[in-house]
Amino acid sequence: MNVDREDAALWATWFKALGDPTRVLILHLLATEGRPMTVGEIVDRVDVGQSTVSHHLRVLGEVRFVLVDR
Repeated sequence: MNVDREDAALWATWFKALGDPTRVLILHLLATEGRPMTVGEIVDRVDVGQSTVSHHLRVLGEVRFVLVDR
């Protein structure tokens, strides 16, 4: 399989999104819960502030690893 520059750029955004331990924890939490969670629930479980969780969810949403519903 050949990888063109466009694919490589897309994949790089995925790796960048996974490059933060808090984002990995959030993804793991959401995957294991198997249900939508509020920002407040995530804050309580990953032990970081609300603005930090919101930032990480925005990054994960931009690469479509999570669906953000306001």
